[in-house]
Amino acid sequence: MRKSIYLFLIIVICIMSMLMASCDNQPMKVSYSQKTGLLDQNGDIVSNFTYTNSGYVAPELPFDATEYYRIFVPYSKGSGYHTVNYKDTNKLKQLWLDQIQRKGRSDGKVFAIRNRANDRDMNNFQKQHGSQSRYDYYYFKDNGDIVYKGGDKTYYAKEHLIKTFVGAVIVDYRTVKERTEPDAGVTHQDVIHHTGEYTVGAIYKMAINVNEARRLFADAGGGPTDGAYEFVAARKMIWFFAGGFTQDTSLFVRQFYNTNFMEVLVLNPYANEGNTYCLGVDSYYAYYGNYRVGEGATPPIDGFTAQNYPYMTDEKLYLAQRPETIIPLLNHTTTFTDASRWWSFLALPGHKY
Repeated sequence: MRKSIYLFLIIVICIMSMLMASCDNQPMKVSYSQKTGLLDQNGDIVSNFTYTNSGYVAPELPFDATEYYRIFVPYSKGSGYHTVNYKDTNKLKQLWLDQIQRKGRSDGKVFAIRNRANDRDMNNFQKQHGSQSRYDYYYFKDNGDIVYKGGDKTYYAKEHLIKTFVGAVIVDYRTVKERTEPDAGVTHQDVIHHTGEYTVGAIYKMAINVNEARRLFADAGGGPTDGAYEFVAARKMIWFFAGGFTQDTSLFVRQFYNTNFMEVLVLNPYANEGNTYCLGVDSYYAYYGNYRVGEGATPPIDGFTAQNYPYMTDEKLYLAQRPETIIPLLNHTTTFTDASRWWSFLALPGHKY
């Protein structure tokens, strides 16, 4: 009888060990079962997003609001849910680093971003390919900076610092409700939907300006010889309508003509195109430029006034601010993942450098 009990216990332990090993290899489960939002004095969520079809509406803060928020940061430590003071920029910065370094998975892998036309899977996207045996992805340095490992149109083996990490804030996940298409009625921009779920967003400054990126990574007509130009310029065809008919088209290029311009990057588990283990790459930024400026513009840029220029360039206006304040300021969204049919930007688990 005692031998039978011991044998049973051994079998149970073996099964549990197998299950634990199996679970460790499962993709991150994403759901809305645990809410995020502003916390009251009792640690309960008291408010969250208010949104309409026309966009985000900042909710009024309740009288018992604290400085603490519950946010979701997948692949960070623990369950991915964290309580953080919006003024604690050091903790928010560390949460971003924990996410890109996949601290919650202990599998020896970190996130890297495959480039625009690199459609290879997680086992191959960091390998050399093509007739020139080039790499074609971005990696995160230990300090969070983003480097393109793929050279440029002249020097194939050179690495380029593309974006510099300067801090982190609390923002929302956003999804695309409607893509811009020629038959999309009177809209000429993607219709963005706020999910109502808070996460960490990383503030990045451009390490190279849009015209330098064009010189390094595009052909004479601005065509993206290398996708690193897209990662700076966020080029996208848009359509303008008059009387229900297409009036004309324009290629939107965000005119980040110096390295002061900034964006907030978010790794989005709800926009990974169904790829398990992976995260979509979204960019939020304040932008007031003319959509018809086009390629190779130089200052002055129509719409870049003295009043709104700081919101496009000064991270101090965002750091240590409530998300209710930040989110309306970030009035433009670029979804680098599947933003156009040939774009393959995606954060995949890979190796460092």
